[in-house]
Amino acid sequence: MLSYGPATSYELKQRVGRTVGNFWAFAHSQLYDEPARLAAAGLVTQTTEKGGRRKRTYAITDEGRKALADWLAEPTLEQTEVRDTGLLKLFFGVSATPDDIRRLARDRYRSHRARADGYDQQRAQIEAVADRWQLKTLELGLRYERTVEQFWKDFLDELDRDPP
Repeated sequence: MLSYGPATSYELKQRVGRTVGNFWAFAHSQLYDEPARLAAAGLVTQTTEKGGRRKRTYAITDEGRKALADWLAEPTLEQTEVRDTGLLKLFFGVSATPDDIRRLARDRYRSHRARADGYDQQRAQIEAVADRWQLKTLELGLRYERTVEQFWKDFLDELDRDPP
């Protein structure tokens, strides 16, 4: 995130929340701990505000940009991990009531529709300022959410035709 410009840990948290936080979950504490570790490794610099709250601002170094480039060049062969509580509950649905299954499907449909709608709004807000690769990640997120939204909609229709 520092490759986009210097930031405090709080600013990093804001950037992540609007961008990669949509598809890469991690503890917010990492945004406070990791910059100090990267500074100690020489991958970022740290400047501390003289007065006030003594905020620390981090900036990527040339060595940090090289490490980022090396990481980007590494093969990415691992499987995508899907951790969806709705799917997990559906898997164990044999132990649920028909009302629980219907509620699950309705809630998941609404959730994915809302997230996809949010991505549509986000795209409209950032299209003029985001780079091509950021827009591609948003496009995949939108496609994913619309596909999963449609799955739950189809499942709701199936439950209407053939109740459990």
